Amino acid sequence: MIKRFFVTVYSFMSIGFGVIIFIPIVILLFLLSLTGLKTTATELMYKVVQCASRMIVTCIGFKLFTAGKENIPPRGKTGVCFVSNHSGILDILLLIITVGRPIGFIAKKEIIFVPFINLWMILLGGIFMDRNSPRKSLEAIKLGVKKIIAGHSMVIFPEGTRSRGQGLLPFKTGSFRLAADAGADIVPVAVSGSYDALEKTGWVYPGPVYVSFGKVIKTSGMEGSRQYFADQSRAEIARLLKEQEEARNALS
Repeated sequence: MIKRFFVTVYSFMSIGFGVIIFIPIVILLFLLSLTGLKTTATELMYKVVQCASRMIVTCIGFKLFTAGKENIPPRGKTGVCFVSNHSGILDILLLIITVGRPIGFIAKKEIIFVPFINLWMILLGGIFMDRNSPRKSLEAIKLGVKKIIAGHSMVIFPEGTRSRGQGLLPFKTGSFRLAADAGADIVPVAVSGSYDALEKTGWVYPGPVYVSFGKVIKTSGMEGSRQYFADQSRAEIARLLKEQEEARNALS
């Protein structure tokens, strides 16, 4: 218990130190984006956030395993929709580390009031959605479609909330309109280990975390419905999670 206490304190001190360094850089890059150099600011912001995420994961002591990165399409004129399960708060950091390009997240509208986090979300092309308003949710989806067509990649968490160890939750189909309307490729992503590493007990348990990228699901020229794309994505993520569980058992 004493060892676990010091590991947890050290981990949160590392995160706090990273945030302190992070704040002035975020402000500087946000101001840079206002001068007309938004693309440059976005690329730099991604590198900064990726570096900070790596530092946090390393300092905490997690061992990151990745698979299937060859399935990620090369960057092109149209962005990609990464569709991921969402078990813990560290999932976002793991995706930023592994995806290899700037990615925007669809977040609940309350995040826009969180200092500095809101700025890097904006710089990376994130969208704030009011889930209590169908009209505003639709406006957010349409904005996301425009961003993807313009070349930005987005991350979708179709479960709608963190599963917190409950397994893979049902997928909401509404967010799949992003990919369908933009004609973008969908890359299913499975993330595991993040909930057990931190949120399950409130103590930090350094251990293996996994990020796996599945086979691309095409939407351009396809007649599939949003339900079809949701079902295909969920089935692929479930398969990847099973592979990760087998790999975790092999390490035990």
